[in-house]
Amino acid sequence: MKHYDILIAGAGFAGIYAAWRLARSGAKVALVEASDKIGGNLQSKRWKEWWVDNGTHNFDIRTPIGEAFYTDILRDNILIWDDQQWGCTTDKTWTMGFEMPDFSVDDPALAQTALAELAALEAEPEKPVPAQYLDWYQATYGPTLTEAVKPMLAKYTGSDPALFSSDARGALGMFSRPKLGNDAEMIALKESSPFWDARVGVSLASGDPRFAGKSVNKKFCYPAKGALTGFCDAAKARLEALGVDIFTSSGVSHIEDGNGCVEVKAGDHSFRAGKLFWSLPEVVLAKVLGIDVDLMSSAVPVGTCFFVFEVPEASILGPDYLQDYSLSRLPFRYNKLGVYSEQTKADGTTLVTAEAPCHPAKIKEVATEANLARAWEAMLDVGFVKQGTQASNAMFWGHPVAYTMPKTGWRAPYEQAQAAFAKVSERIVGVEFGYRGRFNFMTFYDTKLESRLLGEPT
Repeated sequence: MKHYDILIAGAGFAGIYAAWRLARSGAKVALVEASDKIGGNLQSKRWKEWWVDNGTHNFDIRTPIGEAFYTDILRDNILIWDDQQWGCTTDKTWTMGFEMPDFSVDDPALAQTALAELAALEAEPEKPVPAQYLDWYQATYGPTLTEAVKPMLAKYTGSDPALFSSDARGALGMFSRPKLGNDAEMIALKESSPFWDARVGVSLASGDPRFAGKSVNKKFCYPAKGALTGFCDAAKARLEALGVDIFTSSGVSHIEDGNGCVEVKAGDHSFRAGKLFWSLPEVVLAKVLGIDVDLMSSAVPVGTCFFVFEVPEASILGPDYLQDYSLSRLPFRYNKLGVYSEQTKADGTTLVTAEAPCHPAKIKEVATEANLARAWEAMLDVGFVKQGTQASNAMFWGHPVAYTMPKTGWRAPYEQAQAAFAKVSERIVGVEFGYRGRFNFMTFYDTKLESRLLGEPT
């Protein structure tokens, strides 16, 4: 039986990052993964001679913690840029450097009504946070914005937003701080009080670093070759160089508390470790442990359908990616993956993609030839590629679960599951709610996880 300081279950981003940090701190680490490759959702698809990612991805190196990790993993297989461009639209007008809905140009009457409702809310006393997300949104922004945003939320998640807990507001941050006027007007409001600063947004074009936040520094990176699979391959090589033992095709099937350790069966291997870091969803851990807690009904899974087109690079008018809040078009986001991943052929052909979120149960309804045509029509209509452009080839696929949204009442079964896990072994450590995004997980590792993994159980 193999002995480790830390055994990590799951080799997605969280497992890779934790293994990197722990190995660099001197811990003896093993990483076990059920699939035959590490990386999870970060693995790209191979289509003809192209690498195509499961979504619009780049790696944030605006902070020292991000820069240290990604540059150490990617090394000479890295592209670094400080001019990433993104934008949003609610209809026809693009707002560059802004992901939140901007109603100021395409629907100025709505924007003015929303501003008046916000002014009335400012005078009201602060109230407790409601249980449901839409109730929180209305209490924070008023009825006009809530009604405008509700169908946009459904488009973004593929589900009824009335199901969501108010704890979903972190995952739905792109619907916070909408833009309801020009940058000068928004800056004046934000300067006036914390109330307005928390509720309205400005674009990066405002040039005001007080309110545009860390996004003023647009420093990102991406693998130079192999798209995100290039990152996964580089991560495996770097972790092995740091002494991490990696076991693929080794799903965890049994966990029990040992004498001062946790004992784990994964694939054909048996392990003993001081701690088990469970980086996978809690529902999988509950199944392995035979714990009867209904975690599935307390969350809404969000899948995505992807539509990919070969086009001349010269025909692309859009930024690196464009968020589309319009209800008349199917996709929520477009991106020029082939350009920023340096996948352009000698004849100028490259890739653009469109993403349409949907519930996993509806992927077969959305990932169709008919919707491939709708996605292309949307790309032309929104102006991401020039009118008259012909795609030389196209394909589509569905990705079942990109993330989950908490339903109202999610916390009780979640806490019940956590208590049940601790009864099996206090040496099992998981990811707290709200920390599964890449940047958030890095913060979680620094502030909470490392001390829990390297310290003694309480």
